[in-house]
Amino acid sequence: MSDTKAYSSYAVLCELSNREFKRKLGIFPAEMRHYVILAAGIVGAELAKRTEETPEAVAEDGKEFVSELLGIVGPGQDDAFGAILEKYLIETIKDELRYNCPNCTNFNACLDMENLPVGPLFRRRTEGEETEELRKEIALQIDRALQRAPHIDTDRAHRLCKDFRHQCSATTLGEVFGRYADIAADLQNTYGIDYKRIQQEMILINMEFYEKSRE
Repeated sequence: MSDTKAYSSYAVLCELSNREFKRKLGIFPAEMRHYVILAAGIVGAELAKRTEETPEAVAEDGKEFVSELLGIVGPGQDDAFGAILEKYLIETIKDELRYNCPNCTNFNACLDMENLPVGPLFRRRTEGEETEELRKEIALQIDRALQRAPHIDTDRAHRLCKDFRHQCSATTLGEVFGRYADIAADLQNTYGIDYKRIQQEMILINMEFYEKSRE
């Protein structure tokens, strides 16, 4: 992957992650959102260390971020936090398996990721150039690019686009659930979440995914 494509991909993924986080944030009561931010950090850090493509420095930053949040929030054995962490993990699994443009094998091609002008701009930002003008230009370029992917906020892209192909195949689906089962087990040990409930939810998500794959 060229540097331009890599940084364009990082920029787009960053924007999509921000959108997904805002959507999840809206699921929970406003007074519990400090726990949602912590849950997002924990789940993100767990995913990062289990994803081969994640640079080691990024994974370390994730761990440090969670450690700092825990020092501020310190949920202990709060049942409310455990419920939020469980819900956030389940919603993250659903995000990865949703039938939408970002989960399509043709996503990069539709956005022409190799030639997006946002790549060099985003690289400048990662290297320390942090100006309002640069942020606005990056946002503008990403908005333009995402106009080529009209089914971002749906779970029906397989019906709306004849070229849709989910990036998760029957052979890799087990790997996805295996990864989240490992995360759930670790979170049970550390934060006391209900592992059996997560397993039950994964069975339902698996069934839903299978049904959509047959449509």
